[in-house]
Amino acid sequence: MANTGSVKDSEKGALKGLAFGLFGFSVSFLAVLVVTYVALYGPELPVTVKWRTEVVTGEEIRLQNLQHTKKALQDSVKVLKNSIREMQVSIKEIQKKYKKIQADYRKLAARKSILKTRVTVLQTKTDSLNNALTREQVTRIQRVAKMLKTMNGQKVGKFLLSLDNKTILTLLQISPEKQAATILSALEPSRAAALTQKYVSLN
Repeated sequence: MANTGSVKDSEKGALKGLAFGLFGFSVSFLAVLVVTYVALYGPELPVTVKWRTEVVTGEEIRLQNLQHTKKALQDSVKVLKNSIREMQVSIKEIQKKYKKIQADYRKLAARKSILKTRVTVLQTKTDSLNNALTREQVTRIQRVAKMLKTMNGQKVGKFLLSLDNKTILTLLQISPEKQAATILSALEPSRAAALTQKYVSLN
């Protein structure tokens, strides 16, 4: 009986040793597989484990990534479309403002032309008024012309030196030819020539 018990104990020991040996071999084998995989593919797993032991393959991961990329692109396209619409609205507003500016510019150009015409007319009237002599001025110049008739040559020359060219030119216009010749002869040659040229252009 003792031998039978010892045989059973040795069998149990042998089974335990075999079990530990198999366990050690399995662990070592798994370790070798892990090290080999890490060396070949890196630390990331090629699959994603889901609940209920569902395994997602690399192809499915790529499809998911493509879907995410597609969604991101669609969102970007929406943003771009909104930006384009806003830009189009801004462009339309700018075009309206530009047309208004053009219309205002045309109005201002027309008004400027009208004002320029008015200024020209007013300038012409002003020149006419400046050149026109009043009745009193004509009367005074006629008196001067009569005074000149009573003067001799030297006194006429001295008197004319105190008058401006405009007054002398007026005297020439209202005086007879003989008196006009006397007036011109009493002046310096250069001044007489200038006044003669003006007198001729007036007549």
